[in-house]
Amino acid sequence: MKSNTSMRTLGKYTRFAALLAVGITGAIGAAHAGGWWGGDDEQLAQMAELEQLHATFHAAVSVHDPVNGDSPAVITQRIREALAIWTKDAELTVVNTTATAGNYIGNGDPDDPASCPLPSGDTSASGQQGTLCTFFKYVSGGLQAANKFVSLSPAYKTKYVPVKDDDGQWKSSVYFECHYFDVSLNPATGQPFWTAKSHVDLDGEAKKIDGRWLLTRVSSSAVPVPVP
Repeated sequence: MKSNTSMRTLGKYTRFAALLAVGITGAIGAAHAGGWWGGDDEQLAQMAELEQLHATFHAAVSVHDPVNGDSPAVITQRIREALAIWTKDAELTVVNTTATAGNYIGNGDPDDPASCPLPSGDTSASGQQGTLCTFFKYVSGGLQAANKFVSLSPAYKTKYVPVKDDDGQWKSSVYFECHYFDVSLNPATGQPFWTAKSHVDLDGEAKKIDGRWLLTRVSSSAVPVPVP
């Protein structure tokens, strides 16, 4: 049972984090609108939409209840939210030297074992570990029930370059970083631990399909401290 003081402290922390996120997003939007990145208005509008894709990803892979941990139903919903920003045939390649490395191809449904199988263990360059659902349900640290992680992303490392194909369809390179921290409460202080857990990037492409930006092909590997 957490003390009232701990709960109040966590409540203040949660509200502050939410306000900070809104402030950062607003500042980035204002910077885009002011033309700091250059480009015409149409391109800047696409960049603002890509920022929302970015925000959706980080919200999905971050714990929603850092005190008690998320319920299975909430975690399943978060997995669905993470999957919703990828195309049906999207590909994620995890680049590392562990058993999680390899290709995760296709989208999937967390309630369907056929489209969301356990990792196969095939870490070869031409193999397949499973689907994107496999990755988010069984591999992604932020979506495991035992973990109370939040994912933070430095704005100055984030980059999109939206352009139009010859057929008028928008596509963009996408790069952002995910810095995961353990925000479970330290029982001695009642404050989040804020212990660094992992640091990775997502580097790839997105397309605008039926009015929505979706990730299509991405690789992920470890990154160092995000020095500007």
